[in-house]
Amino acid sequence: MRKLLFLLVLALLVGATAVWLLQFGSGYILFSFAEFTIEMSAWTGLLIYLAATVLLLWLLLSWRWIAGAGGFRLWWSTRRSARKINQTAEGLLLFASDDWQQSAKLLSESADKSVMPVVNLLFAARAAADNEQFEQARTILQRLQATYPESRFIADKALAELHLLEDQPLEALQILHTIYTKNPRDKALLRLLTDAYYLADDWVSLQKLLRDLKHYKAISEQDLDSLEQDVYCNLLDSFVLDSARPIAEQRAKLEDIWYLTPKKRHKDPQVIASYAASLGRAQSPDKQQALLVKALNRQWHPELVKQFGELESPSPEKQLLVAEKWFVQHREDADLLLALGQICQRLQFWGKAKDYLTAAVRLRPSIQGSICLAAVLEKMGDSKASAEAYRQGLISALKEEQS
Repeated sequence: MRKLLFLLVLALLVGATAVWLLQFGSGYILFSFAEFTIEMSAWTGLLIYLAATVLLLWLLLSWRWIAGAGGFRLWWSTRRSARKINQTAEGLLLFASDDWQQSAKLLSESADKSVMPVVNLLFAARAAADNEQFEQARTILQRLQATYPESRFIADKALAELHLLEDQPLEALQILHTIYTKNPRDKALLRLLTDAYYLADDWVSLQKLLRDLKHYKAISEQDLDSLEQDVYCNLLDSFVLDSARPIAEQRAKLEDIWYLTPKKRHKDPQVIASYAASLGRAQSPDKQQALLVKALNRQWHPELVKQFGELESPSPEKQLLVAEKWFVQHREDADLLLALGQICQRLQFWGKAKDYLTAAVRLRPSIQGSICLAAVLEKMGDSKASAEAYRQGLISALKEEQS
């Protein structure tokens, strides 16, 4: 409002000044060129001059705008950017459509002109890898490292992932160990390390990584729980008795692994099964039997029942009494019937072994059950029935192979 009022007052002053000057005479201007002569008042000439000056300034400013960033240059730049974005978008759409070959080609070729070259090259490499063109993917990632050094960390992670896709965990670990020291909190990097250790069967390193995975929430709680179970099961399963070392020393090593296992895993049937199997390899049948009995009294699990039946206990009579107590509550359990038959077979209770094994095979035909039954029948002198049991075992084996 004030600006408008100021312009109005200024216009009135200019007008009043012009009227006052006109009182002293208008004067005139004469232009003569060859045969042409132009004559006008001074005020008319001044107005024409001012109008021409304004027009010239407007033309100059307009040309500057057209040729500068606000006009033609902006339009041309916008057009080029839109075309580059369209090429990147087309390449990404091809990637989403699983057209790996075309996606890798388009994204790679348009990378230098793209407004997002790193994205182009990363997805081009991934598309090539998904198309199993691993050498092409490696070349693209090396190009990314050389052209955009600031993206080296991302490129290294992608290269490590490429090695994992090629089932080369040791090569992946060489890269990951180099960048892990500088980026220990990177969640994607932690997940890649997890996959690499898993594929390399490096359960000791993976066990040490569990704390970071949990602390930085690199994977979901459900996946972490499943991974933790796998790690401790495999740590226990990897225990093998070495005849060159004292058995007491090796048993102590096994106990150290069990001690490192989280307390909540001491009630996990899968982990208990792995520990019990390791105790068997460490020639500690008494401890193995006590562990299995305690675990099965707390929670019934088929793998633990199977181990209990296969355990060659130093006190088989006691083992049979425990199993028969369980049989009162689990009469239709094929695993328990098979375990009872195996225990009776070792005790040479042929009649009871035959009854238990026959019931087990009837409930659930199995190779192991048929072989045990055939062996018992042969001991009892029934060769014909033994041959039939072997035949049924062979049929079960064929069915198992087909499934």
